[in-house]
Amino acid sequence: MLTRRKFIIVVGGVTLAGLAGCGGEEEVAVVCEPQPIVPGDECVVCGMFITEYPGPKAQVCTRNGQVLKFCSTSDLFVWLLQPDSVPQLRKAYVHDMGITDWDHPSDDAFIDAEVAVYVTEHPVMGAMGPTLATFGSEEDARAFMAEHEGRLLRFDEIDVQVINDLARAHIRRTM
Repeated sequence: MLTRRKFIIVVGGVTLAGLAGCGGEEEVAVVCEPQPIVPGDECVVCGMFITEYPGPKAQVCTRNGQVLKFCSTSDLFVWLLQPDSVPQLRKAYVHDMGITDWDHPSDDAFIDAEVAVYVTEHPVMGAMGPTLATFGSEEDARAFMAEHEGRLLRFDEIDVQVINDLARAHIRRTM
């Protein structure tokens, strides 16, 4: 009797590979890499066209292999901080602004969002106004802070309060 099956499916550039678990339930392991952000891609949170705005962008690969794209790191966390998003998350990516241009971040500069270093409370604008600047190293984040000021955060330190503070800063700038 066959209790384990292997399968590989390629859909839109995302590879799904999995093994069937005991009891007939299939467990799917998703291999997810950042996808290019192209003109016409819309942010899943706000609907803005992603390529038309400066600053770090983000992507999420869900457990079912869907790639969600965000116009800003702030919108990424708006999505991540929703209770129904947590069970969907497979992997999140952000731009490493230490190796790419602020106005036109490169698709080659995506890094794991969980290991990135974040800077908040700085004056450099992103797609949604004030945003979380993202870096692959603390050294690059501190160099950014030496020029622009700000406060250093780790992935697990970003909460609703941090995102609300960014929104309030945006409102203050537009008044």
